[in-house]
Amino acid sequence: MASKPPPSEPLAAWLAEQRWFGGKRRRIAGIDVEDSVDLDGATLHVLRVTLDDREVQRYAVPLRAGAGPADALDDPGFVRGLLRLVADESRVSGGGGAVIGHRSSAYATTRGDELSVRKLGGEQSNTSVVLGDALILKHFRRLANGVNPDVEITRFLTDAARFPHTPALAGWLEYADAAGERATLAVVQALVPDARDGWEWMLAALRDGSRRPLTLPALRMLAEATARLHLTLAGAPASETALAAEPTTNADLADWITSIATQIAAARASAPPGASVPTVPPDDLAAALTALRGRVKCRHHGDFHLGQTLYREATGGWTIIDFEGEPLRPLAERRQKHSPLRDVAGMLRSVAYAAETTRAATPGTWIDQWEHDARAAFLDGYLTTAASAPFLPDDTPAALRAVAAFEVEKAAYEVVYEANNRPDWITIPLRGLARATSALARPPASGAA
Repeated sequence: MASKPPPSEPLAAWLAEQRWFGGKRRRIAGIDVEDSVDLDGATLHVLRVTLDDREVQRYAVPLRAGAGPADALDDPGFVRGLLRLVADESRVSGGGGAVIGHRSSAYATTRGDELSVRKLGGEQSNTSVVLGDALILKHFRRLANGVNPDVEITRFLTDAARFPHTPALAGWLEYADAAGERATLAVVQALVPDARDGWEWMLAALRDGSRRPLTLPALRMLAEATARLHLTLAGAPASETALAAEPTTNADLADWITSIATQIAAARASAPPGASVPTVPPDDLAAALTALRGRVKCRHHGDFHLGQTLYREATGGWTIIDFEGEPLRPLAERRQKHSPLRDVAGMLRSVAYAAETTRAATPGTWIDQWEHDARAAFLDGYLTTAASAPFLPDDTPAALRAVAAFEVEKAAYEVVYEANNRPDWITIPLRGLARATSALARPPASGAA
């Protein structure tokens, strides 16, 4: 029998303080324990959290026994137990559902009983734990029924494509509820040795005048790896029905325009009083995206920024990680095929964040020029490597204008995210939204960044 669930009031206070909790601007009105599964001295609780605006969010929260809520992912024994479930492909039942382990073809022989365990910190919507020097386990805090793209895409890249710029998928954990609906609980992947978080590396290099020149060629190499990723995904065989590319239709373009407009409206609703959120004429969006008609849509990263990369400065190698997509979007939307130029827009927004973060810490007149050159290096590296790709418009100006439309979408999404999580940062996406809107209204000349 599963352990007794924790009292709701202390749990609500603890949840509200967690980095991964998605309702920080709202009050928790109630918590229902959907299920509890005992695992290696701790209990995984599946929680339905009702916020004061009646939104319901579903979380997987492993807790250790004790006087108050304590994260079980801090317990090495619990983490090793999760890895055993993967290695043995076992199933542990709870009050109504069960946790199920799956092992991929790339899984090594170790069960993990003697591996060291190190929980990673930093700004994350999930929680990652390193096991020994070979594996990393990422626990998804928000649960959504269906196949998580991080399993779906990395399984293809590992087993079928043998893509060199992503970590191999070793296995994953699912939670199956009493009705048989399944949600991805965690993934286990190969650890990339001697690699540094791409965001951290970029900021450190920008603040060091002697290493700053390394950033532009590094961004170009990242652009080349990104283009190869998109070419690989666009080439998925027809037998991979959830991944195989399809032509972009008029209905797709209409949906994308509506989605961007909806995101802008959400940004306007989330922005603080007095903030300027530009109006984006639907005709400008339509003019920018029409060049994608008939080009293919395919799966892509979906939440691409420097924090979703690893960099090894000694070898100049980039690794792309975390394919679950934007956490605020529904799972079904994150699995949809789209233009991979959305990833290009996402990385350009990350370049803007790197510039603004550096400006705050190390002011200098060089930063504006660096951002311009960084955008140019990424765009040129990407468009050169992906030349004649089935997802690109026929000419560079049309591709750049489509990217601008997706920058509008991304910056508007960032406004909502920052309003909910980091209000002090909201001026960064607001400036980006104004810039992208301006670029959308004035088509760039060929080769402009």
